[in-house]
Amino acid sequence: MKILLLGANGQIGDAVQKLARTSTWPSHWELLAWTREAGDLSQPIELIRQIEETKPDLIWNAAAYTQVDRAETEPALAHLINGKTPGELAQYCKQAGIPLVHYSTDYVYDGSGDEPHLETETPNPLSEYGKSKLAGDVAIAASGCDYLILRTSWVFSNHGKNFVKTMLRLADEKRELRVVSDQVGSPSYAPDLAHHTLSAIQKALALKTEGKPFPSGIYHLCNSGATSWYEFAQAILPEYPITPISTADYPTPAKRPMNSRLSLDKVERTFGVRPRAWQEALGAIQQA
Repeated sequence: MKILLLGANGQIGDAVQKLARTSTWPSHWELLAWTREAGDLSQPIELIRQIEETKPDLIWNAAAYTQVDRAETEPALAHLINGKTPGELAQYCKQAGIPLVHYSTDYVYDGSGDEPHLETETPNPLSEYGKSKLAGDVAIAASGCDYLILRTSWVFSNHGKNFVKTMLRLADEKRELRVVSDQVGSPSYAPDLAHHTLSAIQKALALKTEGKPFPSGIYHLCNSGATSWYEFAQAILPEYPITPISTADYPTPAKRPMNSRLSLDKVERTFGVRPRAWQEALGAIQQA
């Protein structure tokens, strides 16, 4: 079975490649890992042409436009990469009769309330980035292909750019840090996302092999538990002076949801997936 991974140079893409080198990875699965240079989502026509030549058995899309604030000034590019091209990928998958696995985001929600968001909730993104990701979700669902859309949040790892690495860097540069305390969400450790995505794919394919419907749909996938950015920073740097501030004290071009908690009930019910607590995952990255 040939798996095409898009976004191989991102946090999740890197984690998938590392997972593919372990005994957890099915021995009969071949992973083709494409970076943006090999498969550019800003060039959908060329991308689909390359995929047609490759003829994968499943597309695992971990590529995205992730510059949240920059998307406010270049929405067309964000919507192309996050909205139009995922729709084109889904159309290809429908025609080829193969599944598409795609990552979405907590930014499709407006962050109202203080309860975990459910997949059945009507999205209401506050930013161009969130709107572009929602457009991709809608296009994939409308294509008629077999798909898994995994909405995640606050991704971190030892690879790439993320909050954990930023805090560690700033701690070396500054005597004190100021971190927003009124935005709450669920951190997601990229290796855990890769592991649980693989489990979901295997179980989804097994259902189809048994003659049952492919469990197409939107699923939340992140580590268990929730925290604020301030509390997250404290866990990363327990002995470092950190001052809590409000969102109003740290204005950004793009609005962020205040509540990014995501319910994991559906992914657990469907695939038996229950990720470990974010604190445990943070401990794993600190020990790596």
